[in-house]
Order: sequence, then structure tokens, then C-alpha cells
Amino acid sequence: MRLVFLLFAACVCLPAGAADIASCSNPTGRAYFPAVGLVSPNDAGWAEDKITGGITKLVKLGAGEYDILFVDATKDIISARGDGATVIPLNAGDNVFSVLVVYPGKTAEAYTFIKDSAGRLEYLQTTSRAGAGVPIAKASVMQGSCAYINFDAL
Repeated sequence: MRLVFLLFAACVCLPAGAADIASCSNPTGRAYFPAVGLVSPNDAGWAEDKITGGITKLVKLGAGEYDILFVDATKDIISARGDGATVIPLNAGDNVFSVLVVYPGKTAEAYTFIKDSAGRLEYLQTTSRAGAGVPIAKASVMQGSCAYINFDAL
């Protein structure tokens, strides 16, 4: 119930004129952890990756401006822009839209929102995390399902 309230509060607090574009959840996939930082050589390698209960929302703030809001494993709502990231639109089509989220010196994430040929809604999240301030470096690809994607509001 707390999660539903937090998502409702996040939607209510969006700037005037902002629009929800997509709401997606439960990404799963694979990740590679190199033996750097806190990762020992014994712990390095490939692993399953998932954010159980994780929610990702794409919101349009204004003309050509977007943000990614996400509920992570700690159940906190985080704005990518509010957390210091730059959100850059990459591509758009009738049934696809992608943004690049860059946290300078730390992480690059690409989010792709898709309506597939069978009409299913999903998103892909690729992450590359490394740098001097990153304790656990990783590269990952995850996929989750979407409750909605409003391509017309892009």
C-alpha cells in the first residue's frame, strides 16, 4: 500500500504540463560484475539481475524534456534528473521510444519502451556503471513489462 501511495504522490508532484508516458515494472535480466572496487575476483562474473517490485516511469516534463522516475529495491522514489542525471531522448517511432540517462562519471542507462508486434508493452534497460566513485561496477541488460505506454503523448 505504501508503494501505491508513493507512486500516486510522485504523479501528483509532477510539474504542471508534465505527462506520464509509461509505467513499467519488475525488470529481470543478466549482469556482469568485473573484479574492481568492492567485487572480489571470486565474486566477479555473470549473475542474474532483477529488481523485484521495481517500478520505472517515463514522464515528459515539457517540449523534448523527459525524466525517469523509479522505485528501487529500497522502495524509494527517485527522479533521475533530481539525482543529478541528464536525460536525453534517443529515438522515437510509432511503437518505440528510447532515452539515455547519464550520471556523469558514474553510469549510463538506456531505457527503451516498446509495443511489440503482438501488442505487448515492455521496456529494456541497459546499464553501464563504472568510475572512480562507483563501489560496484556492472554492465547489465534487463527487461520488464509495462502497464501502459502513451506513445501519442511523446
